[in-house]
Amino acid sequence: MFAKVKERIDSSTARPAGGGGNGGGSDRPMPSIVSRDMRVTGNLDTPGEVHVEGTVDGDISCSKLIIGATGTVNGHILAGTVRVHGRVQGEINAEEVFILNGSTVQGDVVQQLLEIAPGASFEGAIRRRATVVAPAMLAPPVPEPTDTAAEAEPLLLATESVETDEAEELSAAASAEPLQAANSGDDLAEKKAG
Repeated sequence: MFAKVKERIDSSTARPAGGGGNGGGSDRPMPSIVSRDMRVTGNLDTPGEVHVEGTVDGDISCSKLIIGATGTVNGHILAGTVRVHGRVQGEINAEEVFILNGSTVQGDVVQQLLEIAPGASFEGAIRRRATVVAPAMLAPPVPEPTDTAAEAEPLLLATESVETDEAEELSAAASAEPLQAANSGDDLAEKKAG
């Protein structure tokens, strides 16, 4: 009797093979959640998504951070996207920052895109996030001279385009000897005779 009930329970909780257990069938990882009745003291570091409904006393580093209406973060935030519905006390450094209605942010915001909704409270400085662009190499590196007695010639870069006179090109082309066709009549007669 108990064995049949156990089989029925096991089969009802079995997950489909390709579903991943998320219900949507995608392989997207579940976010890390700090629930409403939870307090975390220390830093959080994850490559994934974090939802804060409770309190975090420490720094957070993640790809996406959502601070719910009951959530509080007391520390620095480094993320790709930050959505604040609750309270933040500390610096936010993210590509996209959304400070929404009813939220409170006390600290500097370093960002690429910032949206502050009406009804939000913000106290701090706003700075643009620096984009790191690798400099383009104009010329190959010059090797160090091995012989100290010989002077190395300086490397010169062309900064202006060289223009040629079209009339000179045309006259040079006209004075050149005309090319003979590969299948000229004399060659054909020799081939037929031979």
